[in-house]
Amino acid sequence: MRLDLNDIEAARVGLPDGVVETPVLRGPLGIWCKCENLQRTGAYKIRAAYTVLGRLSPEQRRAGVALSSSGNFARAMATAARDLEMQATLVMMESTDPYKVEWTRSMGGRVVFCEDRYEARYETLAQLGEQGLTVIDHRDHADVIAGHATIGLELLEQCPRMTEVLVPASTGGLLAGVAMAVKSLRPEVKVYGVQPSGSRACVESFRQGQIVSVQTNTVCDALTASSPGRLPFELMQRWVDDVIEVSEEAVRLAVKTFATEAKLVVEPGGAVGLAALLERRLPTRPGTLLLLSGGNISPERLAEILA
Repeated sequence: MRLDLNDIEAARVGLPDGVVETPVLRGPLGIWCKCENLQRTGAYKIRAAYTVLGRLSPEQRRAGVALSSSGNFARAMATAARDLEMQATLVMMESTDPYKVEWTRSMGGRVVFCEDRYEARYETLAQLGEQGLTVIDHRDHADVIAGHATIGLELLEQCPRMTEVLVPASTGGLLAGVAMAVKSLRPEVKVYGVQPSGSRACVESFRQGQIVSVQTNTVCDALTASSPGRLPFELMQRWVDDVIEVSEEAVRLAVKTFATEAKLVVEPGGAVGLAALLERRLPTRPGTLLLLSGGNISPERLAEILA
């Protein structure tokens, strides 16, 4: 699957006005933060949703699309599909936070549940494909990565003094896309992925130089991939400097710190970069930037973390 800087630039041009160029704000420790938690639908995934749907054929659009998601991509895909007058079917595990299920439905998405196994999501997707739906496997979809990577182009314009960026990682698509966009134009900038200890597939895969599958149990419900995608992993090996592991306790502290010190609501998966700095996995430098990938956390869960 081909992907280059031209694809990323084309994806950015194709984004509709409803996709926000999110601000870069000062956060805790005086660190600059790219606030995709303030993006439409509350997370960065809306960029990829519009990119993918906008490149479908008329026949694929008429068939409707099917996608698996732990929540954020489901909401984004349902929103983009509604705007483009398409039907989106979203596969979610039975344990998915009801908060995320309901706001996906409120955007017009059809939710189909599967067992609480990461691979069960893709088994269910395959069944939907047999029914004629257009299946979007976001783990290995070049258009998905191109959409994610538009964040990297914005960062280069917004933060000319950036020297390193910390990016949450799950399947690796966001990390790979941002790294490719940033380092294609400014190769001296360091790009680090960050994962919680309870979901460390990218950490292990990067260290071992091959795709590794792991069991996951993490507070970061947006970072639950049991293994990275093949295409993201190939791009990570070329463009990413390292993938860092942080403790679950540090993630909780990071969510609390964002809320109390910066007045920003950041979901656990979006707060892993700050967790890395709080645990001193990397030194805090003037040119360090954190990518806050999302802010979709239920009021009840946020209250529990803040207590």
